[in-house]
Amino acid sequence: MKVLLAGLSLVLFSLPAIASDAATTPIYLQAWIGALDTDSESWKVTDPQSGEDVLGDLGALPYGGGAGQQLWGSGAWQIGYEGGGLVTWKNGRTEFRGNSNAVLVRIDNTFGAVGVFMGGVVSVRPFQPMRLYIAGGPSVTYAWLFDDDDNEPVSSPGSTVTINVDDTKSDVSVVPYARAGIEFELSNGFTFGVSARYADDEFHFGNAGELEFDQVLWMLTLGGRV
Repeated sequence: MKVLLAGLSLVLFSLPAIASDAATTPIYLQAWIGALDTDSESWKVTDPQSGEDVLGDLGALPYGGGAGQQLWGSGAWQIGYEGGGLVTWKNGRTEFRGNSNAVLVRIDNTFGAVGVFMGGVVSVRPFQPMRLYIAGGPSVTYAWLFDDDDNEPVSSPGSTVTINVDDTKSDVSVVPYARAGIEFELSNGFTFGVSARYADDEFHFGNAGELEFDQVLWMLTLGGRV
């Protein structure tokens, strides 16, 4: 992981030198709205009484954010870098299932996360007004989890599972990310498109368990050339 992050950083900081002789293009700004659909095993908790592992699903997480891309090159192919941030927040009820796939307990909880990222970009414009791009680099995300500690058991007597979250838990994930997208640019510089982002974030919240998001974040993008 450290080697990969070091390699990505080296590529990122060498981009301006590589493109020093190329014409500088305007900066592209994007605002995002999107969602990441977590799977049924995204939240893993160990029952402190029985030692049994139970799995919960946070469902679809809404995301918002944005990025800016600086590119160099006067032809169809351009290189550069991007930087930006993203945020998610969800307040809801999560069901946890045991080995038999039966619902054992439900808890009300709030999950939130704020992240920043920076990476290299390769962009190509096969024809006007379409632009394709891929990007990748390091991503840092701070996440927190809070629940009112009100476990609602749904299992039969003698097999109750308890999840203890007595205060706000937090953790930081530092991982590489990758992003790809397509956007269309109007004559006035306004842009719109779609983008997909992947980062295998993992968060450890102590007795509240572990969360892993290894799914793709899908986003709609709106922005412009400045």
